[in-house]
Amino acid sequence: MFNKSKTNNINPSQDVASVDEETQVESVAEVVTPPPAVAMSAPAPTQRNSMMDMISTTASKPSILSEGFSFRGEIAAKGAIHVEGALNGQIQVDELTIGARGQVEGVVTCNSLHIKGKFSGTATCNELIVTSSASVDGHVVYQTLSVQKGASIKGELLLVK
Repeated sequence: MFNKSKTNNINPSQDVASVDEETQVESVAEVVTPPPAVAMSAPAPTQRNSMMDMISTTASKPSILSEGFSFRGEIAAKGAIHVEGALNGQIQVDELTIGARGQVEGVVTCNSLHIKGKFSGTATCNELIVTSSASVDGHVVYQTLSVQKGASIKGELLLVK
C-alpha cells in the first residue's frame, strides 16, 4: 500500500507534509474503488386477504384512544385497546384498558378488562381488574377479580365459573 522507497528517501529539503499527502491519496484511491454491481431483486409484494388479516398482524400493539378524543359506535378487534378519551358503544376486544382519564359506556366483551377510569354499562370478561382510581357503574360478569382499596363500585359484579 505504501511505497517505502518514497518514505525512506526523504530529502531534508523536501516538505514532509507533501509526502504524507501523497501517500494518503494513494491509500484513498485503493479504498474508494467501487465493488462490482450486484443485481438484486425486490421481494414480491404480499396481498392481504381480509380486514381480519390486517388486524391480526397489528395485534401486538394496543390501539389508543387518546385524551380529548371521543368515539361512538361499534368496535370489534383482536388485540388491545387503551382508552384515555371517551368510548361509547359495543366493544369486543381481547384486552380493554380504561386509563385514569378514560370513560367507557356501553356493552363490553373481552378477555381482560382493566379499569382505572370510569366504566358504566355491562361487561363480560375472564379477568377483571379494578384499581383504586376506578369508578364502575353497571353489571360485570367475570371469572377472576382484583379490586384495589378505594375503588367505587355501583351495580353488580357476578362471578361465573
